[in-house]
Amino acid sequence: MLYMITGGAEVGNITLSGSMTRQAESDYPLDGQSAHVGNLGRLVEDTELRMRNLLEQVYFGKTKDVMNDLRSVRSLAEVQRQTDIQKELMGKLHDRNR
Repeated sequence: MLYMITGGAEVGNITLSGSMTRQAESDYPLDGQSAHVGNLGRLVEDTELRMRNLLEQVYFGKTKDVMNDLRSVRSLAEVQRQTDIQKELMGKLHDRNR
């Protein structure tokens, strides 16, 4: 969940907040009692990497898109026209790769 709070009279004051819940389950070999530490470390690092990538791709990317739309210097019609062109190109590339 991601939400944004804008300041009242202050221009440019925005608070961006969110929460993320993830769960993972993995099976690792257990060669001895000390292997738990290594397995736990691997699980933590894998989860951290997945969360970092998710934040970068989804939250920061979407926030960037929203902020660019809110503070665009181009007209809405021009932005819509460019979005339509991008969708058309992506569709043609997708059809071409089939």
